[in-house]
Amino acid sequence: MNQTLDEVVVSLDWLVAHLDDPELVIVDVRPRDHFAAGHIPGARNLDLYPLKLLASDPETIDAWVATVETALERAGIGHNDRVVFYEDFSGTVAARAVWLMHALSITPHAALLDGGLTAWLQAGQAVSTEPAQVQPTTLTARLDTSQLATASDILTSLGDDADRTTIVDTRSDLEWMQGTIPGARHLEWVRHLTPDGRLRSPDELRALYREAGIAPDQPAITFCATGYRAAHTWLVLRLLGNDAVRNYAPSWAEWGRRGDLPIEFPR
Repeated sequence: MNQTLDEVVVSLDWLVAHLDDPELVIVDVRPRDHFAAGHIPGARNLDLYPLKLLASDPETIDAWVATVETALERAGIGHNDRVVFYEDFSGTVAARAVWLMHALSITPHAALLDGGLTAWLQAGQAVSTEPAQVQPTTLTARLDTSQLATASDILTSLGDDADRTTIVDTRSDLEWMQGTIPGARHLEWVRHLTPDGRLRSPDELRALYREAGIAPDQPAITFCATGYRAAHTWLVLRLLGNDAVRNYAPSWAEWGRRGDLPIEFPR
């Protein structure tokens, strides 16, 4: 496959072929102790779990943007970088990192490494325990509202009979049954993956979405509990060519606790 970092997923073969590219930045988004035990040589570490957005009011979003901007600067990520994120497999944290690059207008050249570190090791590639040499950068993070949905956006969508936006609940079956956003379609994010932790083929993914009653090319808003699984679905829909998908990053952490927001209980 002739891949570029204008795509949201790259293969191991692509990464190996481009390791010497001067603008390439490899970021390991696993916990710090996992990174220290062995990582792709030259990779730097960035723990994204503290960077959750738990509400979608303007003040909270502004504070979150500033916090993420600082974390990315410390990780040495710049606006002109071509960034590949990975974890142990094609997981939610790496997907969340790719989404952040788009949502905060950092760089459009960002991708998840399909198969993650497991694929790297299975290919016989070496790992390193050397700490990364990182030069902090200066960024200007600007929120792209075409990538982030708010509770108000969803309420407006629910009240507009002409709105064709699909709400996609990416959580587990149990979470779904305990309450969801009215009218949401359910497709648990793990169904994107093969048993070895790679993404299914685009044809398989399209069929999966159609079986769930979700048109892969229709405007969509994804959600989960705190926006990580939702980011994985955002990434898959982008991979399938959908540029009209937004991540409701506060997700059920906001929707489920607010008494003014409607909840539906699937039967």
